[in-house]
Amino acid sequence: MQRIWLHILLFLLGAATTLNAQSYKTPTFNFDRGAERTYVDSLLHLSRQQVWLIGQQPASPTADTARMEWLHFMATVYHNSFSRRDSSRVIARQLAQLAQRKRNIKYQLKALQLLERYYRSAGDQFTEALRLNFQMLKLVENNPPLANMYTWRIYRNLGKINTSLDQHAEAVMHLLNSLTWFDKDPRGEQNQLADLHQSLANVYLLQGKLTDAETHFIKALARLDNQHGSLSSLAYLSNDLGRLYIAQHKPAVAVAYLKRAIMYWGQLSSPMPQSDALADIAEAYVALGQPDDAIANAKQALAQNKVVFAVRRTALAALVGAYQLQHDWKNALDAQTLYLAVKADEQQAKNRTEALRQNAIFERERLETTYQHAHQLQEQRYQTLAREADIARLNNAIQTSALQQQSQTNALRFKLEKEALKTAATQRQLAQQATIKQLTVNELTTRLASRKRLQNTLVMSLTMISGLGLLLLYYSFRLRRTNRALRAKNAEIEAALLKGQRLERKRVATELHDRVSSLLGATKMTIQTIDADTLPPRAKKLYENSLFLLDDAAKQVRQLSHNLLPSRLREQGLVRAIDDLVARLNLADQTEFSFSYPDTDRLPLSETAEFNLYVICLELCTNIIRHAQASHARIELTKQENGLQLVLQDDGVGIHNSASGMGLTNIRERAQQLGGYFYLESIAGAGTQTTILVPVS
Repeated sequence: MQRIWLHILLFLLGAATTLNAQSYKTPTFNFDRGAERTYVDSLLHLSRQQVWLIGQQPASPTADTARMEWLHFMATVYHNSFSRRDSSRVIARQLAQLAQRKRNIKYQLKALQLLERYYRSAGDQFTEALRLNFQMLKLVENNPPLANMYTWRIYRNLGKINTSLDQHAEAVMHLLNSLTWFDKDPRGEQNQLADLHQSLANVYLLQGKLTDAETHFIKALARLDNQHGSLSSLAYLSNDLGRLYIAQHKPAVAVAYLKRAIMYWGQLSSPMPQSDALADIAEAYVALGQPDDAIANAKQALAQNKVVFAVRRTALAALVGAYQLQHDWKNALDAQTLYLAVKADEQQAKNRTEALRQNAIFERERLETTYQHAHQLQEQRYQTLAREADIARLNNAIQTSALQQQSQTNALRFKLEKEALKTAATQRQLAQQATIKQLTVNELTTRLASRKRLQNTLVMSLTMISGLGLLLLYYSFRLRRTNRALRAKNAEIEAALLKGQRLERKRVATELHDRVSSLLGATKMTIQTIDADTLPPRAKKLYENSLFLLDDAAKQVRQLSHNLLPSRLREQGLVRAIDDLVARLNLADQTEFSFSYPDTDRLPLSETAEFNLYVICLELCTNIIRHAQASHARIELTKQENGLQLVLQDDGVGIHNSASGMGLTNIRERAQQLGGYFYLESIAGAGTQTTILVPVS
């Protein structure tokens, strides 16, 4: 304690000296020590002594600035001491009044920032906080040199207020504006930029935009990890990252970050924020299936925090899940009862504050409207000034034009005199040109003879070029004939590939049916030789599960071998094969399929075309079952004037127009190989319709 007072005395002596030297630098506040009463009291005592010493100095701009700086520091210390924030409001008002008297816009903004932070932190004074932010915006607009330093802070405040009011879209807009303006502030610090990214990430987390939230949380962590942030900032950020990864269903990653947050809060001796991390890590342990760890952390969170509804609700929900994992239904029921009681109390508190929240939203809209109206009036004033400047510029232009016309008149007079002199000179030149003209006639005769020889040369050249053109036409004809032959060869190769695919599918289907099915049957018979009645309960359950799995595997193998090359397709054609496929799909009780087709057993299609259409239909049905979440699906096969049309339509969730994958690519290629077309139409939430049109032989 004596050492602390010694440091304060030395600082006071230095402060008196530095004030005479026109310096008023305040000490740096350590936010990690905001809960230490001795540390906070020493800074407040120092601040009061400095303000008193400055008051003893003769009045001067330097003394006024020093006093305002120390008042600002004192209000900051009061606000961050948590238990005496009302004092920060009193000091901030004194600072605002002093700065207004001295007409110091910078410290007016600093005072308004302190007052805004006080009302925003109060939780029920958002209306006043909004009013102060728009007041700061007006000050900044009227003082452009301060815009880069304070505009991002104002948008940050508006973003945090809108987050508290559940106005997430407006919060994102203001925080993005804050990031844009932050880049223009040369004095912006990395820990402040980290706070902006963290605030924006929390809004994205509330909106469910987890990828965007993770991006900005990682950016915030990168700036704090470079030794730019306090321990409390790292603790808050680690807790937020843990909550994000719980939402992303990555409990193992969440546990790592939440352990860091618990450790940081332990180092800072802060049980209340630590309880938040303890409740979240309990939720993560439940997701990991570790009920003992979840119960221990949840109970510790409840013991440390008996006030905050959200923390207690999270901890009680974790207790319910942990006890359910342990099949401890009595404790689970007790925890569930407490959880419902806390949730009801929380809802009552929200209902009490709903009127305040709606009033704050209304006040925000009113202030935004007022601000925009004032901004428009200012723009109109600027436009009026611009028009007046344009009129003055036009008057100057008219005067300049009159001077230019006078100058042009003088120039024309000079030009006429010059032309008269040129006319006399021209007459003398005409006599000379008459002599030259005779010489020119002789020269022209010589040129005509040269031109005749040139024409003969051009005729010979054109003849040669025509011959070359005919030769090129001949080679072009041969090249087209060669291309036709290559296309025919490619068609043969594609047909051979399709035939090879069909044969390979037949071979694989046979192998699955003959070998794998036989091997599964033999395995089942071997296992059945075991006397199940002699087995202990656990072994008997394994025995029954093994028989069930073997039956299921045999069923899957039979279905796979049948889908690879169904016998109905070879024996009775495409219609009966699809009808058989629909009957088997409806056995799954997942999506109800219906099939309509022409009244004929065989269609005018080749074996290759029937095989490809069946494979396309099978692939599309598989996609509906896997991805569409549809209740009904319709398959329609119809004859058209220009071919055969296969339509599959479902009432599922639909797919994006740009969605593409290997399955759709294969379907499109198979349709093109048949000389047909593939169409896909989908509306989000309204289902998907697929159409394949192929020509018939």
